[in-house]
Formats: sequence, structure tokens, C-alpha cells
Amino acid sequence: MSAAGLVEPLGPPSSFAKRVLVTGGAGFIASHVIVSLVEDYPNYMIINLDKLDYCASLKNLETISSKQNYKFIQGDICDSHFVKLLFETEKIDIVLHFAAQTHVGKHCFMLQLR
Repeated sequence: MSAAGLVEPLGPPSSFAKRVLVTGGAGFIASHVIVSLVEDYPNYMIINLDKLDYCASLKNLETISSKQNYKFIQGDICDSHFVKLLFETEKIDIVLHFAAQTHVGKHCFMLQLR
């Protein structure tokens, strides 16, 4: 994604057999799925869409960050206009949806023992 917030396709959609969108790709489980997909399916473009909220980390994706069939886009799946633009420009074939907020921070939950 460019600084202006526009989605920039990596290459012509036809250059890859399939274009896979993985939401929440900076989460623990999804990041490992993405690494496997990028390594096992070089003819698939794997597009990682993540908001990079408090529970996200790109560290698990460092080994594939420069691969030709991998692309990271920071964005929010709750922004319907952004998601529509993403589908139109990236020509998405498959969606793997992992995006969620599952962590309960210490400030949100406190167990008191009596």
C-alpha cells in the first residue's frame, strides 16, 4: 500500500495462478500459515492484510518479506470501502480469514483471590 493509502498491485493478476488474501496475517497462527503458503505455492500471490493492532507482529514473516509472491498491506477489514478497493485492484480469488482481536490485556481482566 502506498503512503496515500492506495493499493498498488505487485504485478499483473494473470502472472499468478491464484491470488490469496489472508486477513489478520500478522497474528501468530496466520503468520505461520502465510509462511507455508509462500514457500509451498510460489505460483500463488499471497496478500497479507493486517491492521497491525496491539496483538500483531511482522516478526514471524521476516523470512518471506522479500519474496516475489508475498505482499503486505496494512489496513482494516472493517473499512468496507478499503476492502472493496482491495478486491478490485488485487483481483482476489481466495480469502483466508484470521483477523480477530482475541487478547485480554492485564488492564481488562483481573482475577482476585479471596
